[in-house]
Amino acid sequence: FKRARESYGYNGDYFLVYPIKVNQHRRVIESLIHSGEPLGLEAGSKAELMAVLAHAGMTRSVIVCNGYKDREYIRLALVGEKMGHKVYLVIEKMSEIAIVLEEAERLNVVPRLGVRARLASQGSGKWQSSGGEKSKFGLAATQVLQLVEILRSAGHLDSLQLLHFHLGSQMANIRDIATGVRESSRFYVELHKLGVNIQCFDVGGGLGVDYEGTRSQSDCSVNYGLNEYANNIIWAIGDACEENGLPHPTVITESGRAVTAHHTVLVSNIIGVERNEYTEATPPAEDAARPLQSMWETWQEMQETGNRRSLREWLHDSQMDLHDIHIGYSSGTFNLQERAWAEQLYLNMCHEVQKQLDPSNRAHRPIIDELQERMADKIYVNFSLFQSMPDAWGIDQLFPVMPLEGLNMVPERRAVLLDITCDSDGAIDHYVDGDGIATTMPMPEYDPDNPPMLGFFMVGAYQEILGNMHNLFGDTEAVDVFVFPDGSVEVELSDEGDTVADMLQYVQLDPNTLLTQFRDQVKKTDLDADLQQQFLEEFEAGLYGYTYLEDE
Repeated sequence: FKRARESYGYNGDYFLVYPIKVNQHRRVIESLIHSGEPLGLEAGSKAELMAVLAHAGMTRSVIVCNGYKDREYIRLALVGEKMGHKVYLVIEKMSEIAIVLEEAERLNVVPRLGVRARLASQGSGKWQSSGGEKSKFGLAATQVLQLVEILRSAGHLDSLQLLHFHLGSQMANIRDIATGVRESSRFYVELHKLGVNIQCFDVGGGLGVDYEGTRSQSDCSVNYGLNEYANNIIWAIGDACEENGLPHPTVITESGRAVTAHHTVLVSNIIGVERNEYTEATPPAEDAARPLQSMWETWQEMQETGNRRSLREWLHDSQMDLHDIHIGYSSGTFNLQERAWAEQLYLNMCHEVQKQLDPSNRAHRPIIDELQERMADKIYVNFSLFQSMPDAWGIDQLFPVMPLEGLNMVPERRAVLLDITCDSDGAIDHYVDGDGIATTMPMPEYDPDNPPMLGFFMVGAYQEILGNMHNLFGDTEAVDVFVFPDGSVEVELSDEGDTVADMLQYVQLDPNTLLTQFRDQVKKTDLDADLQQQFLEEFEAGLYGYTYLEDE
C-alpha cells in the first residue's frame, strides 16, 4: 500500500486492522501486535471486543467494532473510547444508533462512529452473500440518509468518521473488488456533500489467498497479487477524491485471511495404508461362465503386442464383464473365489492400461484421471477433517497437502486421504497438484509400513475456530515455531491438546461419574482383583489421554 500511495500521489494513510474472528488465538494476536507495524484490531462480538480491549494495551489503539450490538457491547466500546483508544462503532442496523447516543451521554464521551454501506456490487464465489443488496449486514441507501439526519439532529454529525463496506471473503476476481471500491467511493463523495467529514475508508476484507496456486478466478484462488489489489483500491478512492476536490481518507483493510492463512501447518502421521496390489494373472477354469472367460480374453488381447485396440474399449469391456459378475454374485451365480479372481484381474487390466497412457495426450486425460482415482492408495491419517480442516468438508475448500519426506523423488503414486472419524464425509476429495486440481494426491514411492508424515498447509485462517467435535475428537497438540534473524529456530509447546475427559465435559458427561460407573460394573464381574485393577487403570488413563490415536 505504501508503494501504491507513492505511485498515485495518495496523501491519506493506510492502516491494517486484523479481524480476530479469523483466528482468535492469543499467540496469533500477540505476534501481530508485536510485529513492529501499526495494527488495529476488529471485533464482531462482545467476547471478541473484550479480548481486543485487553490486548490494546496503553497505546492509543485503533479498534473497529462490527457485528450486531446490544447495550452491553455498545457501552463496552464506549468505555474503550473513554480510555483513550480510537474505537469506531460501525452502525450495522438502525436500532443501534439510539443506544449509542444514550450510552455516550451517560458516559460523557463523544462516540466515534462508522457506517456500513450495503452495496449493490456483489462478488462471486463461496462468500458472495456477504455483499450485494440481499446482504445480512449494512445499511441501504435510504437508511444511510436516515442515519445522517439522526446524527445531525442530535448534534453528533462530526462523530460519523468511518465508511465501511465488505464484499466478502476470498475475493477471487480483482474486477469485483475494483467495482465495489468504485461504488463505495460514491458513498464517500455523497456523504461529504451532506456535510459528513468521513476520515477513514474501511474496505473490509476480501483479499484472497491462492490456495491452489493457479492464479485464476476459481473459488480457491485469486487472479491478482497484493500489488494489484493495493493499486486498485488506492487508485479508485484517490480518483473519486480528485474528481470531487475531496481530501484523501485513511484507507483501512481488514485482511484477516491473507494475514493468517500461511502461519499454520497441520502435521499428522499415517496410521494405515490400503493399496491395490497386483498378482500374476491366472486363467479361469475351463468351464467358467462367459463373463469370466470374456475378461480373460480381453486380458490376453492386451498382452499381444500386435493387437492394440482402443485403450478405452479395453477398459469398458472389462468394466462391463465385472459388472455382470457382481450382479451374478448377488444372485448366487458366482461364488466368492470367482468374484475375487475377477476383481484382481480387473486391477491388473487397469494397471496395464495405465502404463500405456500418455499424460501429454489430451484424449487420454479423462482415462488417466479415472484410473488414478480407481487405483489410488487409501491413506488413513490420524486427524479429524471436521476438527482441523472443517472448510474442506463444509464448503469444499482446497488446502495444499504434501508428504514431508521424499520431496526430491518423482511422485509416481496417487493417493486419497481419509481421516479417523466414523463418517464417510471424513475424506479429502480434491487436491492441489502441478497440473491444477485433481481427485487424487501425488505421492512419491514410500514404504507402507513406515510411511511419511503429511503436512496440511495454509490452515491458519478460520479452521481452528470453526473446527467441531465430531466423534469427540478435540484440539490437536500445538507447537509454536520461532525463526530468528540469525537463522536459529526455537520450538515451544503451546497446547498439549484436548484429553478425552475434556471432550466428554463439553457434552455434559462428567469423567469422574463415568469412572465411578465403570468401576461399579467391573466390581460386579467375577474377574480376579488384579485384572479388575488393571482394567480400571486403563480406563482412567484413557480418560486423561489424547483423543487421537497414539503409538503403543
